Amino acid sequence: MLAAVIFALLLMSGCITGDLLGDNPYLSVIVLQLLIFVLPALFFCRLRGGDYGRRIRVRLFELGTIPFIIMAALTLMLASCAVKFGVYSALDFAGSTSDIYDAYIPDDIEGVGAVAAIFTFAVFPAITEELVFRGIMIAEYETCGVIGASVLSSLLFAMLHMDLYLLPVYFVSGLILALSVYVTRSLLAPIIIHAANNIFTLFFEDYLWESIIQPRNMVIFAFVIISLTLIACALMFGEASRIYRSYGNDGADSSYAVSKKERTPMVYAIMTIPFAVCLLIYILAVLL
Repeated sequence: MLAAVIFALLLMSGCITGDLLGDNPYLSVIVLQLLIFVLPALFFCRLRGGDYGRRIRVRLFELGTIPFIIMAALTLMLASCAVKFGVYSALDFAGSTSDIYDAYIPDDIEGVGAVAAIFTFAVFPAITEELVFRGIMIAEYETCGVIGASVLSSLLFAMLHMDLYLLPVYFVSGLILALSVYVTRSLLAPIIIHAANNIFTLFFEDYLWESIIQPRNMVIFAFVIISLTLIACALMFGEASRIYRSYGNDGADSSYAVSKKERTPMVYAIMTIPFAVCLLIYILAVLL
């Protein structure tokens, strides 16, 4: 139901034109994110009761997980580029990687403007989206098991962006971010990883596509980006394995992982009315 409310608010926000955003579009975008994500999420947490912050893992991560966080951020950037490359190749590079930013961010941005852009379009969205999808959604869907929670939260996260062609990109990103919250047991980790990826997309990704737009560069880029993605994945999973071994040695709490007998099948969650509403809103947004 929370996701359905957020989807509906996001769809309605698409009716807001540049004139309505006023003279300070950065502030306006932040206010919109507060209204669309933060207020509904806080209201939901309030309804859920006292120790909900623990359930959504609002805590610091251990210093020993920092290498994993770095590798997860690198993997997210590389995997996103690899999947986008596949999508854009199939579409003959239709579209732009930064359409969402073009209306607000000038090409020669620097200084205070760059800081404002980073906070508005990279850091703050990472905080708000991770609060909802890697915090609340994962906690709520854990009745479907860890894999179910990761898949369902990632699917909703992908649908949130209201883009048919980039749906696989956001779904893969959601899975990496879900892995990070389970490995580090901290909501702060996916926030940092998400923000780092947003900064990369905001300032550097277009240069990457411009460098490979020529057909002669595409085969080389495909080989390089896939190879680097696989290496980064191997290093990321290696760090995850090391961290989980330490959890096993320390007898860390794993009560969030429900037994198979207590698990709710994912299909039951997908067949609910609120999930159907989210899907309907996504379809409407894509068609419109």
